[in-house]
Amino acid sequence: MNSKEGMCLVSGFLLASCVSQELPRVPAGYVDYDYRLQEKPAAPSLEKVITTTTCEQKAVEEKKYPITTEYRALLNTIAWAEGTDCHYNMMAGRMLFTDYSAHPIETGEMPKTGTPFRVRWRTLHTTAAGRYQFLHRTYTTLKNEAGLFQTGFNPEEQDKAAKYLIEKQNISPEILDEAVKTKNFTEVWNNLSWIWASLPCDESKKPRREQRRCHKDRGRYGQFAHQQENVEKIFFIFYETNNRE
Repeated sequence: MNSKEGMCLVSGFLLASCVSQELPRVPAGYVDYDYRLQEKPAAPSLEKVITTTTCEQKAVEEKKYPITTEYRALLNTIAWAEGTDCHYNMMAGRMLFTDYSAHPIETGEMPKTGTPFRVRWRTLHTTAAGRYQFLHRTYTTLKNEAGLFQTGFNPEEQDKAAKYLIEKQNISPEILDEAVKTKNFTEVWNNLSWIWASLPCDESKKPRREQRRCHKDRGRYGQFAHQQENVEKIFFIFYETNNRE
């Protein structure tokens, strides 16, 4: 056997070994649309995603901090897009924290540098945490300048902070109500995509001089962003569910 034949034999053995290994498993109940496998299984339907999501704290929190059906559906949709479902104690990387007294960077449950994640060929770090994935710098700014998170990083404070950021992006109750009536959420997602990178944006219908950074299928920041039609289907599933309750 010459050296070339030997290399082919070794390569063939390694390839067979790789193919025979079991594909990595996605945690139960978790749908990550950027989870790349060579033979990726079909994702569950959007309806199944909603019905299998656990929202243990939802009823309690809604009584404590009531908001409109439209805003509740929007908050739920953002939580879905950010991959936290109904977990207020979710850190980036789907790890859970237990101390609600402050952002997990401050309680020590998250490394000071944040959680690592991959974007194309680079490894970056993020301090995103909570149901709406607040960065630590966002948490600090909202606490110091907007008077939020004064009682900690608890669910009620997170809801208030997310609602504050939504309104800060000029999404008023009237605009959201109009989007629901017309089923046209383009501007809603365009505005909120500056805050939440997982939300889609589409400025193709604006005059070129008014267009701002928006990557097709990659959102505002070149990261994974959900398709607009899927985000809107999710919104209306939450909206209709809340209306029945």
